[in-house]
Amino acid sequence: MKQLQYKVLGVAFVFLLISSVIPSTASFSEINSKYLDISKEINQTGLINVDPKITTILDMINESLLHEYLETLVGYGPRWTGTYSCQKSAEYIFQQFNEMGLETRYQNWTVFGNKYHPRIYKSQNVEGTLRGNNSTSDKIIAFNAHYDTVRISPGANDDGSGTAAVLATAYILSHFKFEHTLKFIAFSGEELDLLGSRTYAKETYEKNANILVDINADMIGHAETAEGGRRMGIRATEDAQWILDIIENLNTYYNINFQINTGEIDRDGRGWSDYHSFVEYGYEALACWGGEGDPNMHTPRDNIDNVNLSYLVNTTRIIAATIAYLADNYDTYPQVRIVSPKFGKLYFEGREICDIGDLKTAVINYIWIWTDVKFATVPIERAEFYYDNLLTYTDTDPPFKWNFNKLSIRKHRITVVVYDELGRKSSDWRDIRFINLFKNR
Repeated sequence: MKQLQYKVLGVAFVFLLISSVIPSTASFSEINSKYLDISKEINQTGLINVDPKITTILDMINESLLHEYLETLVGYGPRWTGTYSCQKSAEYIFQQFNEMGLETRYQNWTVFGNKYHPRIYKSQNVEGTLRGNNSTSDKIIAFNAHYDTVRISPGANDDGSGTAAVLATAYILSHFKFEHTLKFIAFSGEELDLLGSRTYAKETYEKNANILVDINADMIGHAETAEGGRRMGIRATEDAQWILDIIENLNTYYNINFQINTGEIDRDGRGWSDYHSFVEYGYEALACWGGEGDPNMHTPRDNIDNVNLSYLVNTTRIIAATIAYLADNYDTYPQVRIVSPKFGKLYFEGREICDIGDLKTAVINYIWIWTDVKFATVPIERAEFYYDNLLTYTDTDPPFKWNFNKLSIRKHRITVVVYDELGRKSSDWRDIRFINLFKNR
């Protein structure tokens, strides 16, 4: 308890120190310079352990900033994918990212919908990239939300709130330097079975981008009751559970004081927002939600009057603090990925033959299962390969791989689990259809 009190006093001290040396009208460049000076003084005293960069970031997230973004987005609503209002929203987001000095691009996509929306849709995702300061790091932290709505709703909470959080976080973090690269993405097509994010995740996978975690915010601005205003839901994939511990510490350390309801994202389960598109391709993800259900969802009542701005400030602060922490952090858990055979490919005797369905993998005869371990900070001790949940092979020498050569005419799940010298583990799996009638040597 005393340790927590000291931390809270330390945070209060930094707030007072910053406010005494930084005028309210200071530019972000002045703030950036001042926080560096303050950081040196604090670190030299050794009296408290606080990151003034995060403290400053949290102090700059306020209702007026979020209201400005949200009001503009709601003014374009309904933002049904493919309509002029959706296009104008994308242009607004692009302009904002561009004015922040981010590397900004549209990702135009054309995709067939689904059985509920059986037609071709055309739209665009908008991406803003803040390059990391460390040229040797290829680590990426992604933060996204969807800016489209259903046909009849202005979409203030679903998902203007998440998009406003992305814009506000991008604006504030763009005035600081971080070790790793940050990507801020606004998706369309979410209300049409995640069409936009699936296109983006597929491209990300094909580029072999090293995303440490994808953070998705959907409907994070609604709280009617006092109890709901103190709660937030955050779920993580299995190998991102360690980030939930960081979030809990940040929540306490910086005195946000949410009750965070945590849980695990089931990669086998159905996804309810754009995080699922990344999960399908094997990336780790965090899904951020409000603390209580929103009865206005998908109705004309989902307007700005039904968004709790003070609550949205706090949900945005939790996410921004997490991104800022991870963007300078090097002590990460390892992540293993099956890199061959790939999603969307047919193989014959280990050779890639042709493309098939996006998330399908098929193999005729034998093949080597290759893995790649990312973000390991200590040596990997071993890799275990499982065949339909049965441990079949253990490899202790990188690169970790296994020769699959079993009789088969059906689909099997191949799972790899790696362990580092600290006992931290990571896993990846792939459902692969194997046709191997003659076991080869």
